[in-house]
Amino acid sequence: MGSISCRLTDGRVLQLEDEPVGTGAEKRVFLTRDRQYAVGFYYGALTDRRERVDRLTRILTNYNPTLAANGAYWSAYYCWPVGMVNGEQSIPVDFARRQQLVWPPLGVVTPTYRGNFYFADRFGQKQEKEVRWFTGGKASKFVPQAETGSLLTRLQIAVRLARAVRRLHMAGLAHADLSNKNVLIDPKGGDACIIDIDSLVVPGVAPPSVLGTPGYIAPEVLANKAQPSIATDKHALAVLLYELLLQRHPLQGKRVNSTRSAEEDEQLSMGARALFVEHPTDRQNPSVKPIDIPFSRLGPELAQCFTRTFVEGLHAPSKRADAAEWESALYRTLQRVYPLPSGKWTILGRGLPVAALRGDERVTTPVLVAHLLRDTGDELVEEQDLVVLWHHLALHDWHLRVGALPNEKADRTPRGYVAQHGGKWWLVNTSETPWHVLQGAGAMATEQTVGRNASVECVVGLTLRVGDERPARVLRIGTLVSTPA
Repeated sequence: MGSISCRLTDGRVLQLEDEPVGTGAEKRVFLTRDRQYAVGFYYGALTDRRERVDRLTRILTNYNPTLAANGAYWSAYYCWPVGMVNGEQSIPVDFARRQQLVWPPLGVVTPTYRGNFYFADRFGQKQEKEVRWFTGGKASKFVPQAETGSLLTRLQIAVRLARAVRRLHMAGLAHADLSNKNVLIDPKGGDACIIDIDSLVVPGVAPPSVLGTPGYIAPEVLANKAQPSIATDKHALAVLLYELLLQRHPLQGKRVNSTRSAEEDEQLSMGARALFVEHPTDRQNPSVKPIDIPFSRLGPELAQCFTRTFVEGLHAPSKRADAAEWESALYRTLQRVYPLPSGKWTILGRGLPVAALRGDERVTTPVLVAHLLRDTGDELVEEQDLVVLWHHLALHDWHLRVGALPNEKADRTPRGYVAQHGGKWWLVNTSETPWHVLQGAGAMATEQTVGRNASVECVVGLTLRVGDERPARVLRIGTLVSTPA
């Protein structure tokens, strides 16, 4: 395999391998000799060149989150373009002719994917970890068990996707083609990355160049009532999260909407006549796959987001949960995960069974929880939220401070942990902030201080105020009451 020189618009010169590693609907992709970058050249005909160049220029500059505040943090969430090829002097003419590239050449440069986004399938072939491998479809049969991850890592992936989409939408950008092929995930490590950024819908500059991927296109787009936008991204994000967590598609049911052709049936079933397979009152479209875990089993926060998107908002885009709401719901759900004796994870909480998601494994020992309150200085206010406690759970600011969230601004330094030792449960303070055990009430109230590296026995009824600021986080220890599975 030979190589060619490729000049970018910023003056950099890359050495490319002269044979493509892949060809998509619009671009042929070539790797640099050092495998650090990939260059996707447009091939065939290109009728909107000026618009494409303008779009890419803005994506590389004004709308680039990797150049803004927290840029290094956001760079891991996207395979964001880092350069553009544009012009007759950028690559050799004979190379362009041989590969049938647009002339003058136009291409986009991106970093190559991180190593954890590849795996060897059951035949030993190297594959990119597109979401489609991990959502219970035919492709999942070729994925080694070690690559499938757990409920915990899939929730972590879901957070990263919601956070990445939220950041795009905050800037007024829509991805326009969120799908199981344009998101890479690492279920083993809980990592995720959005790819194919160069087709973003840039407000007032670049309209959508694609309608999306079948199965993820919003119903109003298929019904020719709208174009891809932030509102349609909300639908696609919810489909991805539903598939990741429940291993089935939210709209693929048994109802037949047309007998004239499979194509028309698909168009109607995902478009004008789309119906959620778990609709609470309309049962006309039962899931093609058995529902062993209903969406409500994921807890009230995620259930509310799914209901808003697939029941209330399926044909009313303004009612869909947005990415920030998904992110918040996922944070609260992660506070309620619990490791089962088998090594699997489950979600616990008020009104949920103290058992595995499928109900095939029950928890026989009491599960301690910390009910969250805030001390305003005048009273203790219930926040109607809790954290499920387990051995070696690390406690962070978002557990111990009012208003703290585990988002891009968070300090991820552990402030304490939960431990089981000597037949007892303990809360250990590893921070400089004192914890105060509250005892009694009114004029008889007393406090015991738990300083750095000190511990307090975690027993039912323990009430612990974190720090002296107001409002302060207060933890009140209780246990979960099991309900029928």
